[in-house]
Amino acid sequence: MRNRVGQTADFGLPSGNKAGLLTILSQAVTGDAVRCTDGSAMLVAAARHLGLEHHGLNMLRGEHRRGAWHIQNVNAYHSHFKGWLHCFRGVATSCLPNYLGWYRALDRNTLTGAQAVSLLALTIAA
Repeated sequence: MRNRVGQTADFGLPSGNKAGLLTILSQAVTGDAVRCTDGSAMLVAAARHLGLEHHGLNMLRGEHRRGAWHIQNVNAYHSHFKGWLHCFRGVATSCLPNYLGWYRALDRNTLTGAQAVSLLALTIAA
């Protein structure tokens, strides 16, 4: 998940079904949130279950934007993450949360303009 100002939350789903998605969304999304997704049936059902306003784009029909609603921000984040991850030649699923956290810290530093030394401080504090 990523909002328009770059705040990001990413998770490994406990299961690849609606129940697993609801577990995560109920922790990470407030009731007044508005979700814009690629129109996945599971995401639509989860938003409906949580009573969230939802705007689903039909990517299969080439719909990338509908008025103010788009998913380019999250797609760009995902694309950059996959590109960064490529240099590791694959990672174990069990290690994915660590890589997500590492990338999230790099991304946050880029967004805030923080010095690279702040990443070192994160590793020392861990």
